[in-house]
Amino acid sequence: MNILIVQRFDLSSVSCARRVLSQAKELASRGHSVTVVDFPNSERRAFAVSGALQNLENVQRISLSRKAIDIPGNCRRLANLDPRPDIVHLWKSYPDAALPAFQACDRFDVPLHYDWDDWEPSIARELTGSILAAHITRRWDRALCRICDTCTVASSELRKTAIRWGMDPERLFDAPVGADLELFHPRPPDPEIIEKIGGKECPVLVYSGQLEVTFYANQAVDTLKMLYQRGIQARLLIVGGGSHEKDLQRHAEEQGVLASLYCTGYISGDEVPRWLSVADVALAPFEDTLAARCKSPLKIAEYLAMGLPIVASDVGDVLKMIQHAGFVVPAGYPEMMAIYTAKILSNTDLHRSMGIAARKRAEEQYNWKRHTDQLETAYRKAIDA
Repeated sequence: MNILIVQRFDLSSVSCARRVLSQAKELASRGHSVTVVDFPNSERRAFAVSGALQNLENVQRISLSRKAIDIPGNCRRLANLDPRPDIVHLWKSYPDAALPAFQACDRFDVPLHYDWDDWEPSIARELTGSILAAHITRRWDRALCRICDTCTVASSELRKTAIRWGMDPERLFDAPVGADLELFHPRPPDPEIIEKIGGKECPVLVYSGQLEVTFYANQAVDTLKMLYQRGIQARLLIVGGGSHEKDLQRHAEEQGVLASLYCTGYISGDEVPRWLSVADVALAPFEDTLAARCKSPLKIAEYLAMGLPIVASDVGDVLKMIQHAGFVVPAGYPEMMAIYTAKILSNTDLHRSMGIAARKRAEEQYNWKRHTDQLETAYRKAIDA
């Protein structure tokens, strides 16, 4: 099968692009011919460190221009691909990606698969500060539910929305995020990472994820403070970078825990497991918003694969993902996150059993192989229609 994946990010510097890169790698390993659109961003590449593209030797990349004025030219480039695709896979509904995808579908008379993993209106509004941008994005998503041939959704909330907006349930497939089980797995703490964070004389908590839009790391800082108030010394490791890093550090200083905070800044996806290896408990705080309810959080899938006990906010599909691998608490209650984190840290048997349960969840459900099984099923449904 020849698969054209159209997305809108710089593959080498945007952390969420690990999703599409993992899909492409897994599809290629199954013998499919995969071409992925890339939107290089020279500004991000100047300060972002990534080895994301190193293991994609069997995946073809085609670079498109980021300028809105170049959308017609981008459409022409995809309409002249050789060989022709059998299906077009669209990730993110924004016009700069969607319009070239539509053009390729029309030119080659092939079906469109929509990969829906986020509530894009909230992200568009935060990125642009524009209510109009959020409104336009919502209309694009709604239209795609009607015109795509098949759709995969990352969460129960997106499934309900897709059906409400006119998507045929028989053409709708559940595809939550996954982890690379060979890259993310339980391991001893990495000595080099221990040295970088200044030792491991006390427990290490971890929050993994970008510090750009819809980040919740401030709540992890608040949880650290609550632990200190309970007499528990710990460190908080933030794995990921972004424009809000200074804001996070400022918040930690206001809470009096800046000395116990370590931020990695931008790192490559392949480096993330080394940092997670030093953690004792993984934190996944969220706010109870529509955007959060629509996610299947990548951080949780990777925590599970690493065999880490998790304390998370009970939002959307989080409880479904974690099950016996940790505790969930109501969103917005860092003091409860601290209580359950302390419970895990004080009970060796509980820590061990949750770690075993976490890895089992990743092996059975939250991995890219299982995710790609759903993609292939959706592709075949679209092509055979």
